[in-house]
Amino acid sequence: MPSDSALDPENRTLYGEILRAPQGYEVDQALATTYSLDFETALVIPATMAFQAAENRAQVLDTPLALLDGLERLAERLAIFCEAGRISAQPRAANRLTALLEDTVTEVLAPHGGAFHPKIWVLRFVPLSGTGPALLRLAILSRNLTTDRSWDLSLTLDGEVSAETQAANAPLSTLLRALPGMARGRPTPARNRRIADALARDLDRTVWTSLPDGARRLRFAVNGLGQPPFRPRVGNALGIVSPFLSPDALFQLTKGLPTDECWLLSRGEELARIPPEVLSRFGKVMVLDDLAETEDGDETEGADSIALGLHAKVFVTERYARPQSTTELTVGSGNATVAALLNGSNVEVFATLSGPSSRMGQVPDHVAPERLGRFLRPWPPPDTLPEPDPAQLAEARLELTRRKLAGTNLTLRCSLTEDGRIGLTLTARPKVALPDKQRIEIWPLTLGQNHAVILSEPLGREGIALGFFALADVTRWLGLRLTDAESGTEMVFSLGATLKDLPEARTAEILRTIIENREAFLRYIRLLLGDAQAAGHLILKGGGKSDFLGFAGFADDAPILEEMVRSLSGDGRRLHDIERLMARLGDARGVDGEPVIPPRFTAMWEVFRELLPKEPRRG
Repeated sequence: MPSDSALDPENRTLYGEILRAPQGYEVDQALATTYSLDFETALVIPATMAFQAAENRAQVLDTPLALLDGLERLAERLAIFCEAGRISAQPRAANRLTALLEDTVTEVLAPHGGAFHPKIWVLRFVPLSGTGPALLRLAILSRNLTTDRSWDLSLTLDGEVSAETQAANAPLSTLLRALPGMARGRPTPARNRRIADALARDLDRTVWTSLPDGARRLRFAVNGLGQPPFRPRVGNALGIVSPFLSPDALFQLTKGLPTDECWLLSRGEELARIPPEVLSRFGKVMVLDDLAETEDGDETEGADSIALGLHAKVFVTERYARPQSTTELTVGSGNATVAALLNGSNVEVFATLSGPSSRMGQVPDHVAPERLGRFLRPWPPPDTLPEPDPAQLAEARLELTRRKLAGTNLTLRCSLTEDGRIGLTLTARPKVALPDKQRIEIWPLTLGQNHAVILSEPLGREGIALGFFALADVTRWLGLRLTDAESGTEMVFSLGATLKDLPEARTAEILRTIIENREAFLRYIRLLLGDAQAAGHLILKGGGKSDFLGFAGFADDAPILEEMVRSLSGDGRRLHDIERLMARLGDARGVDGEPVIPPRFTAMWEVFRELLPKEPRRG
């Protein structure tokens, strides 16, 4: 078996590597799917993609200009699809910038009642020179778009977009085309539909240029779209890594296999729920050792750099007779559960790599002491099955309420007051009845939980007033807290609503909190005109929130005109970024009361706009 086992927790691929463009290329379009999401990750991703550097996450989050620059450069090219009701409601940094993700993130629900659970990235890269083939990168992950530091796995493939159809990629392109139709409440924005459709067309024609060592064949599968569900093909032996388990799924997977040819790795609390007669079908039942900590690679110091817990999902199967057997590794989003493998209710993605066992290892090899086994220990079964935990029962009740709210069409109506503040009224269709012995609190996400309003009567067309707020704090994102009255168990999350009657100046107000005056505007124009990677290093060198414009290298008399002419003589990409910024800022005024955009720049820009080449269509 190769020394660099795919299941070794120290061989994880990090997001910085997945998102980094090949030399001489840039990101043209990107799409991600995830079960859960936090806004910090969603804000950092465009900056990581734009700057082509795996910077310290905390440093990026503490530098609003870095977040803004990443969003301005790449938000129009990025689409994220996430399970409704699974967004964190506690953004730590640059809260107002989450409003600029309103069109980037689309909340969806699985079409057959399960969970929307796939975790993939599809990225298209185009050559900076304008000539050469488009490249596609596919990453199939076990991790979500969150700060979770559990051990997880990923498969990353690079390929070229060819002229011929590649039938093996059809399950993935079918998923991408289905994504816009899964949106809840608010329809999928048109730009996200275009991204999904364009990348699906590319997937239809992509030839993967290399497979991991030892693998000779690659197959994809997607569950939850109405077709018969996929599950791994089991031959002579089986190994399972799965944080969540169902007795029926384990029984079906091990049917007809000898006990000594099966092993199972899961979490202790999950194994305790499985009947002993099902676990007895496995010769080895294991958990991660409490001391098995692996580097997360987040480039931070101390405990934050340690990966803890289990989130990886993989099925290792062996077919045909030894020693000429074939090993198959199936990785992806699906656990060993009924919803993921048997009834097809969850939307899941799988990739199966197959090759000779002499190269990919026999099933027992993968948990040998010199491989994954060094991180594992046998699981000691309890003497009796545990009693139901009251907190878990309460959480299950809250989960039913969360899913009901996630399937509700929520609308936020804006009304302008005489003092320029915005009144927000929340309505729902169909009506949301108050759950028995539960409390629902709702607040505008950017303001925090201290602005929560308790829902005291059913929420319907008549609505509930959330309060009056500054325009820059208005967003479609809502924070919600569900509380079980008997146990005190809480569940906090975010949902998106449809914004009605939103003043057009909202985005300008948000940008004004970052671009505070004319000096800041001109410095930011220099950033947009410059190389993204160099700009990223300069921004991040400048420090945190209070001094993010204090970096070196941009004199006040910088020759902006020369750089604009240089961009105009090229493809004009940077000038299109300026055009979007100008439209967003409009007539915004800075903290000094003066227009943020200098009148002389506005006059100069009118000349450039007349000469600006048409922006090429993506996809």
